[in-house]
Amino acid sequence: MADFGCSYQSRQADTSLAEAPVVIKNFDGYAGNGRLMQQSFNKVPQRVLAVSESVVDDLIFLGVQDRIVAISACYSKNYAPYEEEYAKLTRLTEGTGYPSKEAVLGMQPDLIVSWGSLFGDSALGSVEYWQQKGIHTYVMTNTVPVKASGRRRVEYFVNDLQQLAKIFRVEEKAKDKIVGLKKRIQVLQLQSKATPKANKPKVVTLQYLYGNEYFGRTASDLTADMIALAGGISLDDKLGGRKSVEYLVKLDPDMLIVIDTETTPVADKIKALHAHKVLSRLKAVRNNKIFVVQHRAFYCGSLRTVEAVEAMQKYIEDNF
Repeated sequence: MADFGCSYQSRQADTSLAEAPVVIKNFDGYAGNGRLMQQSFNKVPQRVLAVSESVVDDLIFLGVQDRIVAISACYSKNYAPYEEEYAKLTRLTEGTGYPSKEAVLGMQPDLIVSWGSLFGDSALGSVEYWQQKGIHTYVMTNTVPVKASGRRRVEYFVNDLQQLAKIFRVEEKAKDKIVGLKKRIQVLQLQSKATPKANKPKVVTLQYLYGNEYFGRTASDLTADMIALAGGISLDDKLGGRKSVEYLVKLDPDMLIVIDTETTPVADKIKALHAHKVLSRLKAVRNNKIFVVQHRAFYCGSLRTVEAVEAMQKYIEDNF
């Protein structure tokens, strides 16, 4: 394991008590069914474990990457504008796996920022477990159980940025950047509202293809909100998950969003769609109206998400 001691000592001088504690409400993860919990931050976090690229992206966006002692579950392509920052970060684990409790405890973090699934029974356990050990947590809103947060929305990750900015006491420093993000989302909302219904394509999200079944996202997922913001109409099912390809044929969308992941490259999925004896008859496949979204853009939320929606909006404008 890497030696985290030096980096901690170099930051000790920056540790200072806040004028008043920062009190926030945030979620538990899957182990606690996403229940809302209150935390009080008496000082700026100095030793942060950031799990997943989207979380790392958000912390770099806020300019607090110097507080990150390690990252984990970062296995996709780095966000290009942040390559230099990523190169300086220590990886606690490689590949898709989450770190063990022992590994996390060993690095003595004062804050863990991650997805709801990290705080599940099969991973690190509940948020309460870590709070009892004096370790703060922050769970990104778009990753907790939907019954706790409601339908996932692009704007929720901006709310997370605002909360994290409070925790790190960088509200003024990050203010203009966050306002800029809000304006970009507002522009998308106005453009979508102004698009005539006749020009709005009906869209289905496809993440995996298993022969005669496909894996789709749900009507509560972030993809559904991305589609709406881009000027489309989401046909993603309320239940999502694995379904027969015949179900997709009945929907016969004008456009498909195909999710690109490291383990299931999008080129293979698009090739399989065109070669499939049933799915090749889909309107979207026949007309080659397929839009690619990176997994890290659609899950959790980051600057990549806004960029993906802007690109999708232009694609819809140019093709429908």
